[in-house]
Amino acid sequence: MEAEGEKKGRRRRCSAVGKDVAADLNGRIPLYKSDWLTTDGRHCRRSGVFKIASASLFSYISSILPAIVIGNILDDQTDGQLGLPEVLISTGGMGVVWALVGGQPLCIIGVTMPVAIFTSVCYKLAEALDAPFLPWLGWVCIFSGARRTPRTRYSADLTPAPSFPAHAGLMHIALAIFGAVHFVNKTTAFSCEIFGFFISVTYIWDALVALLDPIITGKDLDFDGTYPPGTNDTVAYDELYKTQQRGAAFTNLALAGGTYVLCMAFHRAQRWRLFTPGVRVLLADYAAALSLGVLTALSYIPVVDDAIGDKRLDVPDDNGLNPSFDRSWPVDLSAGAEDPAAELIVESASNATAAALEEPLVLEAWQIAASILPALMLTALFFFDHNVSSKLAQDPKFHLQKPSAYHWDFSVLGLEVLLVGLFGVPPGNGLIPQAPLHTRALATVELQERASGSGHKETFHSVVETRWSNLIQSTAVLCSVFALPAIAVIPQGCLDGVFLFLGMAGFDGNELWERMWLMITQPSLRARELRFMGADTRYSRVQLYTAIQLAFVVLVFVLAKLPYIAVAFPLLIAVLIPCRIYWLPRLFTPAELDALDPPEPPPDSAREPEPMSPRAEPARPSPWPDGAAEGGGLHLGGSSTLSEAHQAL
Repeated sequence: MEAEGEKKGRRRRCSAVGKDVAADLNGRIPLYKSDWLTTDGRHCRRSGVFKIASASLFSYISSILPAIVIGNILDDQTDGQLGLPEVLISTGGMGVVWALVGGQPLCIIGVTMPVAIFTSVCYKLAEALDAPFLPWLGWVCIFSGARRTPRTRYSADLTPAPSFPAHAGLMHIALAIFGAVHFVNKTTAFSCEIFGFFISVTYIWDALVALLDPIITGKDLDFDGTYPPGTNDTVAYDELYKTQQRGAAFTNLALAGGTYVLCMAFHRAQRWRLFTPGVRVLLADYAAALSLGVLTALSYIPVVDDAIGDKRLDVPDDNGLNPSFDRSWPVDLSAGAEDPAAELIVESASNATAAALEEPLVLEAWQIAASILPALMLTALFFFDHNVSSKLAQDPKFHLQKPSAYHWDFSVLGLEVLLVGLFGVPPGNGLIPQAPLHTRALATVELQERASGSGHKETFHSVVETRWSNLIQSTAVLCSVFALPAIAVIPQGCLDGVFLFLGMAGFDGNELWERMWLMITQPSLRARELRFMGADTRYSRVQLYTAIQLAFVVLVFVLAKLPYIAVAFPLLIAVLIPCRIYWLPRLFTPAELDALDPPEPPPDSAREPEPMSPRAEPARPSPWPDGAAEGGGLHLGGSSTLSEAHQAL
């Protein structure tokens, strides 16, 4: 009897494996046709088609600008081995696949800032391990199960070798099959506010370092030693070169400041009294793109252009169909494969020894095994970042009618990570805030005046649940590789200004930011009525809660900047969830946690849309969050739910 019971238990466990993925497919496959042919699940309406067109344009703009930013970062951090072409191919290609086979097509896929940080750390680790970067990064993303061991570093002999049973893409699939994605439901605003604050600080830090380093430390001011023909006084030429480079640094600083100020001004356009409401919404929606265009045009004023010199974006001279340097797209991941960037390294390694220049790096078996650790970290990062992004795109307030597919989606993401590893491009995942803003752009929104008269409240009545908008914007990003010559006209300073804007705009609506300033505000000037200041919550408890969050931000930021061990920073982000579940209840009472970090409403509580008011007309579906109706920007007015805590990241 006991043996029979054990067999039944094993059968139940085996049948449970993959049941969540199967349930997701059973829920979405019958609706696949309607994702393409209808705008409301039953009919294809003209208003829905217009929404798809508008959402596609908005999502393209909100995806391409961060892609340019991240491509520029990776080009600098990896010494030209990864850059804008790889980021565009990854963002566009993964997005197209997602729109075609993803369970929830409303989620926008792309390369994120945490992925850029992670990839930069992998580059440093590859250098420390003497491993060729692109093949090693490929093994972080994909494990091919090759049956060959590498030769000794520079020999041509190949011998059989064992395979290593681990890899990030396979880990994604395993987590989905075993139902681990359910754990993301434990995510609350505590973790999300910390993560968003960290991303904002990283954007601002990278922008300030790029702008101020040449001025303060003299970075990149030294002459490379190549004098024009006929130069006699080399000392005077060196000084002239340094003066020109310093002038270019100050010019870029001025352009960055102008771009940032104009971005913030347009970002808050809905507070203006100028123009019509529709014009103000357009200015706010496309603030970054408009500001970048204006300041780039001003940079071509002759005196400014002369001052900038060559300080514009460095992109490949061709149409972008080729990688950032001379290599093929598929990367050789076999043990014993030589570094495809060997010639690029020789060109940049002016102090390298003759032996290093003659003998390129070769991928060895132990280096392949060492890629397991960063693969684990990448899985931890995507488990948090992607699933939260997908969750926000399906927030109950949107009243989506079609079911979610978290487990199938995470499996698809794992397969995509496998594929990008073969081509030497950085992996992508769900984007915040692009994913929830994409859903919002497809929604019918009604603005109703609040009872207090303090602004307007947004109510969502329906969303065009389609695959077209994601497919269109992803295809547009992919085709942007043909526009690299146009992107090359952007001054570096303008892009740094967009960095600053993305960082500062990310603080809007983040209650951690609001509570941080509250800590240093004069007590008599503090607001008396705050959502997190309930009757049972003392101000000292608010200070403690805020201090804990800020401590986590500092820990994650410092860890992400430390050499080599920075690869573990995603693990600290993943640890935030169990810390909230098991540690915070020991420090705070349930009433205090309900005020500071209230639980998210059940998914079914807001599934049915509210009837539209007969006196209220649908508002133009601006993609920005709730606070935009009250004065523009991404301010959320102290909102407390998980989705509202993330809308401004």
